[in-house]
Amino acid sequence: MKKSRKAVVSALCLVAAVLGGCSSTGGAPRSEDGGATAGGVDTPRYVVAMVTHGAPGDTYWDLVRKGAEDAAAKDNIELRYSSDPQAPNQANLVQSAIDAGVDGIAVTMPNAGAIGPVAKKAADAGIPTVGLNAGMDDYQKYGMSAFFGQEEKVAGTKAGERLKSEDAQHALCVIHEQGNSSQESRCEGIKKGLGDSGEMEVLYVNGMDLTAVTSTVQAKLA
Repeated sequence: MKKSRKAVVSALCLVAAVLGGCSSTGGAPRSEDGGATAGGVDTPRYVVAMVTHGAPGDTYWDLVRKGAEDAAAKDNIELRYSSDPQAPNQANLVQSAIDAGVDGIAVTMPNAGAIGPVAKKAADAGIPTVGLNAGMDDYQKYGMSAFFGQEEKVAGTKAGERLKSEDAQHALCVIHEQGNSSQESRCEGIKKGLGDSGEMEVLYVNGMDLTAVTSTVQAKLA
């Protein structure tokens, strides 16, 4: 029997909503009490693929994955998590999920031009597809039904306004994933929030090399 699209979307949205990196338990394992597996016996078993741009060992994405796994276990979902910081490779992972016939896909789009077309391919194939974390400005263009995240330029603007209120004259906006449109938007927002009261400089670092990040930022601050 064909699975209910509405039910799949609901399950997918539940899993994608953990983009902030924590479940209701803050990323910690759930207790066995309090219905941790409520609904798991009587509900259909859906397969959801979550494909992110997280780099290996990135603690933020480790928490996101943990939250997604927590939500999946609670609602009888088989979660297939995969990630790659390189946009072409991430797009290939989405294609692999399509080929595997999953029931739903949650995907980040730090580079919408590279990942959006394959996300649209999933949506056009009838696979409920949602975005999370990165790609808020473009998700609808690629047929995705929902997005879970924040407006990055607004967040940056608020940060810039705060810096302005503290009389910052020279703000440094560090981007640890070059080509990530969300991080670029944050820096644009900071510049907007600062206005004419100060200058904003962007510093690109390789977020996969924390030692290099530390030395580069320290050198810039010095």
